[in-house]
Amino acid sequence: MTTPPPAEAVAAALQASRIRIEALALTKPGARPFARMLARLAHLLAAPPRVVLLGEFNSGKSTLANALIGAEALPTSIHANTRVPIHARFSSRPTLCVEFDGGRREPLTELMLPQLQDGRVRMLHAGVVIPRLKLFELIDTPGLQPGGAAGAGAGRADRLALEACRRAHIAIWCTASTQAWKASEAQMWRLVPERLKSHSLLVATLSDALNNDRDRFRVEERLQAEAGPHFAAVILAAGAEVEALRADPNARDHAERWTSCGGEAIDRELQALIDREKADRTASVARVLARIVGRIPKNLSGT
Repeated sequence: MTTPPPAEAVAAALQASRIRIEALALTKPGARPFARMLARLAHLLAAPPRVVLLGEFNSGKSTLANALIGAEALPTSIHANTRVPIHARFSSRPTLCVEFDGGRREPLTELMLPQLQDGRVRMLHAGVVIPRLKLFELIDTPGLQPGGAAGAGAGRADRLALEACRRAHIAIWCTASTQAWKASEAQMWRLVPERLKSHSLLVATLSDALNNDRDRFRVEERLQAEAGPHFAAVILAAGAEVEALRADPNARDHAERWTSCGGEAIDRELQALIDREKADRTASVARVLARIVGRIPKNLSGT
């Protein structure tokens, strides 16, 4: 197995190449396409991975979204009345814009609020001052209708949720522990892009609603057997407790409660997927960088 190149070494080589090619582009127009390609590679290397959050209605998904980032990305009034995916990313100042079919984006205004429900909006993009979003961006999708996206009358919200998967690098599926991994969920998961399935977590929320440790063991055992092969990891979590402890790191007995509620497992497994995504990107950027440098004509490179 080939050892992946160190991220720092690839970033340094990319930066050195950018400086050289961008300087050449000032006097040699033929170098400008190479400069643009290197700029795209630099963006790819620096951008946080996108995590898409999926699940049916009443699966504890909204609570888990808040638990993942330690805050509410959007006001409840907007979130509750929006049937489109919401893409939250870190920003030094709050921003909110609407993406329409075709990719056009505009800042959200009161005049646009009716359009959030009339089928013209594809996604909301929120820039929020939440430091945890420097680690990953989050796409929170509407609650899916059981079996909806698989049927002939698939709802627009379900189709938009699956479309959001194509923009993501990591997927988290939420299922309620009290009725975990129903047939409709398995059917919907089959529609998710294959590349995401090896970079995905199944989180059984509402685990605190189970009666005792024996019930929790049975649920986890069944999920590992039925769904485990389709995910990188399966986790039982009490979403509300994870959310509360994320917001209050100085809470009494935090470490013990953080482990027992599933917060530690979520962070550990999500970080493992983020690290894997970054390693894959680094290796890909290194390969493309070598090809770009090798393609630069000698009359442009100055050699």
